[in-house]
Amino acid sequence: MISRDTITKIMDYARIEDVVGDFVNLKRAGSNMKGLCPFHDEKTPSFSVSPAKNIYKCFGCGAAGDPLKFVMEHEKMSYPDALRYLAAKYRIEVEEINVPQEDKEQETLRESLYIVMKYAADFYHKTLLETDEGQAVGWSYFNSRGFSERTIDAFQLGYAPESYDALYQAAIKDSYQQTMLEQAGLIRIKEGRNPYDFFRARVMFPIHNLAGKVVAFGGRIMTKDPKQPKYINTAETEIYTKGQLVYGIYQAKAEIRKQDVCYLVEGYTDVISLYQAGIANVVASSGTALTVEQVRLIRRFTFNVVLLYDGDAAGIKAAIRGVDIMLEEGMNVKVVVLPDGEDPDSYVKAHGTDATLEYISKQQKDFIFFKSDILLKDAGNDPTKKTTAIRGLVESIALINDQIRRAYYTRECSKLADLPEQMLISEVNKQVLLNAKKKGQTDKEENVQIQEHLNTDVVPPPQPKENTLNLFTQEKDLLRVLFRHGHRIIEKVGEEPVLAAEHILFEIEGVPLVNDVFQKILDAYKQFLKEGKDPEKLYDHQLYTDPDIRNFIIDLQSSPYELSKSWKEHNIIIREEEDVWEQDIDSAIHRYIYMRIYQELKELDKKIKETPADQFEEVMILLSQKKNLQEHKKELAKKLGTVIFG
Repeated sequence: MISRDTITKIMDYARIEDVVGDFVNLKRAGSNMKGLCPFHDEKTPSFSVSPAKNIYKCFGCGAAGDPLKFVMEHEKMSYPDALRYLAAKYRIEVEEINVPQEDKEQETLRESLYIVMKYAADFYHKTLLETDEGQAVGWSYFNSRGFSERTIDAFQLGYAPESYDALYQAAIKDSYQQTMLEQAGLIRIKEGRNPYDFFRARVMFPIHNLAGKVVAFGGRIMTKDPKQPKYINTAETEIYTKGQLVYGIYQAKAEIRKQDVCYLVEGYTDVISLYQAGIANVVASSGTALTVEQVRLIRRFTFNVVLLYDGDAAGIKAAIRGVDIMLEEGMNVKVVVLPDGEDPDSYVKAHGTDATLEYISKQQKDFIFFKSDILLKDAGNDPTKKTTAIRGLVESIALINDQIRRAYYTRECSKLADLPEQMLISEVNKQVLLNAKKKGQTDKEENVQIQEHLNTDVVPPPQPKENTLNLFTQEKDLLRVLFRHGHRIIEKVGEEPVLAAEHILFEIEGVPLVNDVFQKILDAYKQFLKEGKDPEKLYDHQLYTDPDIRNFIIDLQSSPYELSKSWKEHNIIIREEEDVWEQDIDSAIHRYIYMRIYQELKELDKKIKETPADQFEEVMILLSQKKNLQEHKKELAKKLGTVIFG
């Protein structure tokens, strides 16, 4: 077991923003950080990280904890393995005490598979570098692709010898169990035959998960054998599910987050060549159709994807396939088709880094318009083909959940297709309804949710009256719950109590109050809390000499209402403040944030109207911001039980 001193040192060094930041794209929100929760699917960030408290909290699914718990939950690790992971990250030497051999053998199946996969990766890598066969076959191949030794090390590239059972014999000699090798997909066992290696005479591409652990392999054949496929991959195991990872994500995630864009290519060598050229924010689908899980994995780090594909017909078709999933997941998708006969690997080698980035920048095209050009060009003047092309466009546009973006694409595509805009609107709406029915929505749900997204010219529903959208009232209510409930203990992190006041301030961090008097009171409250003083005694503060603030604080700390004694006499059950204070706090916070979003949406609408239509990039940025705010607004409305319009 790991010594207590080591555990203490690990917990002292581990920073929540560093640990979570390896897996989630975090953005600063005041003194805290926010991102998309890795524990449940969401499109609007509800996952908060507090560097000051060294904890994380998801207000969507409820996940919460410290750096150690995050690693355990996210990577499905045991307590000791999570400690070792953090120790390796912070380069802390682990002191182990009294670890008998029998305890090592009790590792879980997943932990054992990670161990054996690491052994295999090291074996293949060492074979590539240190054996005559590895040098003659594997190294020669990688050298012909222009890969440097540094790049080969970064991706742990290797070589599986042609021998029938080289890996198997080496692993058995080093005390690895045959059953683990088989369950990892590294060997095969057939009746009447000795165990044999699954990968033979192939260059090896390890596939890493987000934490950098090897979970699978791709192998490219080096011998001429028409009966053997060019590439083979590890079968699914307890630690690897096909379609849940993209190749290169471990090496690319930091740069994707930094550049806020992900380049998506087809093959291993495309990723490696671009990476070596300094274009590190690149991953590969590895020749398979994109899955929802892969798209959501990329979406953790960015909403912006640029597809880089070959210029031949097959490459263009590949660019179209699978993108609908990205559109449905709210991604901003652009396409770059390379010159005929080129792929990302060959292009960057022939033209260099700067020219490749310049080409991508100039040639990238919004996917909807790319698809429109391809389909309409192929259709020509043939009415039947043109109808089919337009239906293909309609299917993609209908997958876009943001009604403003959908309306924009509908209008522009109607011009390209030379059709009345209202006709295309009608077809898109039909497809939206059809998609909803395929998902099994009820009629009632369709009535509420689908009508909200339809781009029709019907009379819009009535808007709430302005006096019901009163930011003054919500800010006042926020301060009310702060003074009335701030002293209560809302939860505990370890042995440390967390005050309701800390929770409230955490939620509104970085969002100043509009009312100047309210903001002064809030600043004074924070200062009292920081200095360990009782905020309820704010009357001692110098601000109390201001008559406006004085009267308001008195109002906050007193209530004009009193329950009638006769209510209890008549057995009328009333929920006391002690029973509902948490709901009171949540309601005040949610209504305040809801109102701020409402105001921000009004400002965005104004900006969108004032932005010239030819400034496409700026319009799309504004639309993306509006979409995120609308999603957040809907989530808050559900929590509040509020009917919203628009």
